[in-house]
Amino acid sequence: MRIDPAIAAMRREPARQRRAQAEMIAAGDAWRASPGVAGLLAELERFGAGAALGECALLEAAFDGAASPRALADGLCRRFVAALAGEPMGQLPFRHGFNGQVSTLLLARSGRAQLILHAREPGETAYASVGCSDAIRYEAVLAGTGAGQVVRHDPRSGRIAAQAVALRPGVRIELDLSREALQVRSVERRLVTVRLHRFAAEPGPSREYRLADGTVLHQSAGDIRASRHEMMLALLGRMGRGDAAPVMAEMAREPGDASLRWQALRECLALDTAAGFRALGEVARAAADPLAASAGALRAQLLEAHPQLLALEDRPCRA
Repeated sequence: MRIDPAIAAMRREPARQRRAQAEMIAAGDAWRASPGVAGLLAELERFGAGAALGECALLEAAFDGAASPRALADGLCRRFVAALAGEPMGQLPFRHGFNGQVSTLLLARSGRAQLILHAREPGETAYASVGCSDAIRYEAVLAGTGAGQVVRHDPRSGRIAAQAVALRPGVRIELDLSREALQVRSVERRLVTVRLHRFAAEPGPSREYRLADGTVLHQSAGDIRASRHEMMLALLGRMGRGDAAPVMAEMAREPGDASLRWQALRECLALDTAAGFRALGEVARAAADPLAASAGALRAQLLEAHPQLLALEDRPCRA
């Protein structure tokens, strides 16, 4: 491994490392406190707590065309270019990423809202599917040019429709991400946008649809907590932890995220057939339960293949 001499020198001087990072943090604090930015970030707190965009005048002006959001990026660049000139090895005190084509910089986050600087390199991208999540997004183009499309999914008919959109400075786009998505198909000159993103208070599942016919290709929990619990359930199942089956059965019966409950049912059936089948029957018989139809269909399918399972519903639970 080759270590650049400048990095090697900094590794030998902890005080220099601390000084460089202190400079970056100071630049970030100065940017947040600057005129215009401080007020906008204060409104981000209200928006992240659930206020409508119309109740946040500065945010609304930045994303409805009444004011330019360039001040956010311009002020940020001025502060950090100066700081990096003095400390070129400093690290920006923002969450950031780059995958070779797309760069992201998380400017601020509060509650359910995020303010993100987003850049896409020149090139073309082909899409075979579109993803939808339970959130809203406002996007403003700051620089660059490109072409894209707003893809809309009709939840009633399952149909997919696309509307072409030219991407250039000044363009503003508002998206209900539960049924709409922006796909950037080509970029001529690096496309830079600022995004205001807010997740739903109780997000439903995220889904991926095939563009050709609207078929659901993938579904995942919209709530990160539920997603983590799903992974835990899967891990317990792979570990063969039969002692977790009673807990899984209770999770399946209790109200909550449908995807998480269904995962609990599946894992419970695999670990303890009796406990899982009893829970499956209870869910199937609960007419008001959103999982009732799916549970009933699975129960019927299992009974057709294994009629002896019916006797399990009459046995007392071992738990």
